[in-house]
Parts: sequence; structure tokens; C-alpha cells
Amino acid sequence: FLEGSGDHDMDSMNHRLFWVIDVTERIGFYVLHRSVAQREKLASELAFEWPTPAFEQLVQAAIDVVNAKVVHVEDVKDITSDSRFWYAVGWLQFLYSANSLPCRMKRLDEQGTRGPKLDYERFTLEAINKCEPLSEFQRWQRHPSAKVPDMLAVERFQLSADFCSFLSHSNLVPVSFRRMCLLFDVWDQIQQVGRGRISALQLEVPRAPNALLSEVLSTFQGLSERELRRPLRVTFAGEEAIGQGVIKEFFQVVLRSFIGGSPESMDNADDDDGQGTQLFTCNGQRRAYWFDHEASNVEAFRACGILLGQAVLNSVFVPNIFPRVLYEKLLQDLDSPCARKLTLADLANVSEEIAQSLQRVLDYTDEDIGAVFGDLAWQRPDEVETDDQLSQANKKAFVQAYVDWFLHARIEKQFEPLSAGFRAILGDSSLLRSMVDAVQLEKIICGGAVPVDVAAIQRGAHHEGWTSEEELEYLPIFWEVLADFTEAEKVQFVLFATASDRVPLRGWRDLGLTVQKNGVGDDRLPTAYTCFCQLLLPRYTDREHLRANLLTAIANSEGFGLR
Repeated sequence: FLEGSGDHDMDSMNHRLFWVIDVTERIGFYVLHRSVAQREKLASELAFEWPTPAFEQLVQAAIDVVNAKVVHVEDVKDITSDSRFWYAVGWLQFLYSANSLPCRMKRLDEQGTRGPKLDYERFTLEAINKCEPLSEFQRWQRHPSAKVPDMLAVERFQLSADFCSFLSHSNLVPVSFRRMCLLFDVWDQIQQVGRGRISALQLEVPRAPNALLSEVLSTFQGLSERELRRPLRVTFAGEEAIGQGVIKEFFQVVLRSFIGGSPESMDNADDDDGQGTQLFTCNGQRRAYWFDHEASNVEAFRACGILLGQAVLNSVFVPNIFPRVLYEKLLQDLDSPCARKLTLADLANVSEEIAQSLQRVLDYTDEDIGAVFGDLAWQRPDEVETDDQLSQANKKAFVQAYVDWFLHARIEKQFEPLSAGFRAILGDSSLLRSMVDAVQLEKIICGGAVPVDVAAIQRGAHHEGWTSEEELEYLPIFWEVLADFTEAEKVQFVLFATASDRVPLRGWRDLGLTVQKNGVGDDRLPTAYTCFCQLLLPRYTDREHLRANLLTAIANSEGFGLR
């Protein structure tokens, strides 16, 4: 509230604080009680006429007001009693809707497709992380029909019990909090089926990618949804280590095998057991994977879906290797009201080249469109008659039908078993089916794009094998060097040390990094035991050698293998 205010005495700061709160709540009340046309006009003005820095300041003020009062509101027995607070939340939702308006004006022929005015993560209410997830989930259970409100569409706004619940505003809730509430929902379903008794699903797997994949398929094959819907207990063959570190490493290795990113998996693609068959193809420009429409290993796709669900159940984030359209399709299969019809913009996230070609069809205005573009060379579904020719009158239907064919019918044999595997784990979650959109589902499975906070990692780190003098004089230099890395280098370091570049559920402090001394010598490189989140760091003679060797080590690490 006070940034740039110039206030120095406490009375002036308090006056400004309460003025901002009062004005924000009053604005919320006034705007939300305008007509739909008036709200749309104001939202358009904010989205297209206001400078982005000014809009960002307006959003930040609303976020600060709501964050300042979140915990106090939750502590009150009747959470709906503070109506002024909920009008501030409604005002923030209005700004969120205004922020999304530019997305509706995307054109694929522009230099990069348009996105929201501000990144959606700017609207996250971090103070909700201080609330009790179980209490909020139980409160939501009393109003399961609640939906994220569209403040530009509701005819007549009124505060209701559905509106006055944090999970009703899931687009503003931090991904870690939302994921924990989803876990409560899933665990509740598991306990009901298992009558309170839950045993882990045991997996002992080899490290060789093809052998690991074969073991996973063998374990999952034939198991019912009830048998699959259990947390995993994973060990690597011949190794004693167990626990969350092993689980995390397992997901890294097995997903690499599924996408064909492992050299060993690709080299053995012609094995007799067929397990090396490539399931996905890589879009190098998008750095994302999509279904190989010629792949036929149904059990492998089902297992991949099971693992996406199990990642949530086991509190593990997986690499963000799939385009968002996959999560839209998963929600469609759950009959979620949050799922939307797939469009040309979604196809662009899979194949920008094809999407641009289709955009040229839409942009073409001459009557010889059929002669110029032909019939688009594809297997037409029922929506377009076989003898129809491309024309100005039907070009939109042609293009949409092509999008539907490409993203649905073309990959139906591959997607259906993956979706079935995913539903086997999370399909009974009423929270997932009704309150989560594709953006949120992607973050629940993959985590959010949170900048690496070196200071937070340091606060949660442990040091082993260092003398008291080294802890006072040498290790601070290590943390300073790491903090001076670029964001890309920080991400690469986290991947090097932990095998994942995603932020932990409760933030970077929970990374649990152990920095262990590993000898002395400028010719030694740092190494890591990713299974234990352990960095083996030698003692170097000076800061320059420390920085150079650390950068060399992380640059030569394999990572997840995205090309």
C-alpha cells in the first residue's frame, strides 16, 4: 500500500492504508451493481485503452486489499458476514475478466498470438496459503454447485453463499492450495471406497528406460480403478532408497521413457516387446509433445494417463511437456462445465504451421477459394458433407471441422486410453469436475512458473561436512554466486540438483536442498544425488572457480531431454 507514498509517520501510513481499503471496497460495490452493458464498456476501456502499468497498479491495489484481509475473514465463523471484503473480491474478478478480453481478439497471423493484458498469475492471492485447506474444502462441499463468476456476464450481481467461498474463486487461489484441496477430495473418495484402509501400490522398477516402462505396464495392466487409486511406493531395483525423492525421480525417468526422450528408449524402438514404440512427437518450436496418431500401444497410453493422475496423488509435479489443449480434452472427458470448445488457437499450440495455413483460408476473400485451396486434403467428419466444396459461405465451418478432426478424431485411439487412465485416478473428484479449468489443471499437474527464489532455498537448506569456518566464510559465497545467476541458470541449477525445475508445493523453501562438502580442488566439478536433493560441492580456491565450475556442471547435465 505504501510504496512511493512518501509517508513516514505511522498515523499517515495507517490513514493511507484504510483509505485504499475503503475505496477498493466501494469501487467493487459500485461497479458490480452496474448493468452488463456498463460493465462491459468499463472492462473494454481498462483492457484496451489503459496503459498496462496503470492497469497493473490497479490490479495490485485490489490484490493487496484482499490479501490483507483473507486470514481475518476465514477466522470469522460466518465467512459471508464481511460483505465489503467480498465486494473487493468481486472487483478483482471484474479486473480478471477485463484482463482476459485481449485473448478473444487473437489472430494467428500476428507476430505471436495475443494473450491476456497481464499474466494470469499476477492475480494470485498468495495470502490464501495461510488459510486451512481442509476447512476451505469442507466449506466448498456445502456449495458444490458454485462456479468461478464471469463478472461481465452475470445479469444482476448479488452476494451469495456460493460466491462467498475462496474455492469459488479458484482462478485466484494459489496452485499449491488448490492442489491440496483437490487431494482432500481424492483422498475422501479413496477412503470411502476402501472403508478407511489405504495400502500403497508397490512398484519395484529397473532404471533402464525400456525395462522400466515394461515393468510399469505389467503392473498397471488388468488393475481396476479401485486398485489403481492408491499412492505409489516406488523403489529402484537393487537400491535401498525410498521416499518422496525416489518418487520424484521415478516420474522423471518414466515420463522420459513414454515421450521417447531417452536415447536408450529410442535405440530400442524396434524391440520385439514393442515397448519402445514412440507414443508422442515433439514440436521443437513449442518445446511440447503431442500424440503420434500412428502409435497403437493402448496400454502404454493408459499407463501415461494413470501416471498423470498419480503425480497429483503423490504430490509430485511433472515437467510441463504437453500443450494446454491436452488438459482441455481431459476436462471435456470429465464433462466439466469449465471445458471449452477447441478452436484454431488451440491447434496452433500443437502445430502453428497448420494453424497459419488454415488462417490463410479464413482470410482469403476471393470467390475462387475452392480452386486455390482445394478440399484441404483431410478425412471429413459428418459436420461437412462429402460433396461440399470449399467456399466463402462455408469456409468457417470447414476450418472448424478440420480443427475438430485434427484434435479429436485423428488421435482418438491414442487419447481415449490416456484419458481413461487419468479418470481412473482423479475422475471421481467433484472439485476437479466442476471447479477447475485447463489453465488450473495444467498448474495442478505441472506447477506454476514461479521464479527461483535462492534466498528461500537457502533458508530451507542443510549443510553437511563443512567446518564452522567454511560455513561462515565459504558457503555464503556459494549462495551469493547462485543468487547472481540469470533466471535460466537458476532453473538449470534446480534441475541439476533435484531432477525437476518445478517449485515445491509449499514454495522454494521446501526444496530441502542439502549442500555437502565433496573434497577440495579447482579441477573437480559439482555433482548431485537428485534422489536425495543433495548437491556435492567441492571447496574451491576462489569465487571465480566456484562460479565457473558450477556453471559447467549444470550446463552438462541431461535435464529432461526436451529438444
